Amino acid sequence: MENRFGPAARLYCLWAALAIGVSIAQAGLAVESVTRLLVVGFLLLQFVMRPMLVRALPSCAPKWRFVLIGMLLAALVEGFHMISMPVFGALRIGGETGIAGALRNYALDLAFTLPGYLAIFSTIWFFVNRYRYALWDYIVTAGFAQAIGDGGLFFFWNAPGMLLFLPYPMSNYHAINVLPFLAVREHLPADAPRRASRYLIVPAVIVTYLACGATIRLVGRYFGFEAG
Repeated sequence: MENRFGPAARLYCLWAALAIGVSIAQAGLAVESVTRLLVVGFLLLQFVMRPMLVRALPSCAPKWRFVLIGMLLAALVEGFHMISMPVFGALRIGGETGIAGALRNYALDLAFTLPGYLAIFSTIWFFVNRYRYALWDYIVTAGFAQAIGDGGLFFFWNAPGMLLFLPYPMSNYHAINVLPFLAVREHLPADAPRRASRYLIVPAVIVTYLACGATIRLVGRYFGFEAG
């Protein structure tokens, strides 16, 4: 894929718009649809404000700029999911949840998820710092890896027809992993190889998600939380 907004990029954006639009049209304004609209709106806001946002954390080394920006964005997107699918069902924020309870639940969600995002973005950094990715190559590959790793592997295995809607969950990860890449892109090794082995990022990210998910469930069970 080219860095410019070429035919492949336009085709993917059309696919994403159709997948998200059809899903929301079928579901109506359910909490999951509201979450998706917030995620898409957040992604569009990043696009508009990217000249300013890519300059965030200028004093940090490239690795930590990448990881920390990713974690900050992930924390915000986790907030959007608090009304639909937090890390544990007991932390879901509804109309009856007061402000103090909502803040408590959000803080607990981040306490469980942010260490996982530290591991995930460190894994992604390992690859982007060693291989050369064109922009849209990275956008689709990293988004796919995270979507499949974060529960998609089992979901799509049981419902392969739903792969037609793959950009729907991928939008979550575009909203957290594109801006970090843009922020450090000029600081990545110029002579990095563009080998097929760069796609090992996919199984590596999936394995990282599986390990983090298992750890979160184990620790959560210790504190009385059940997944769901």
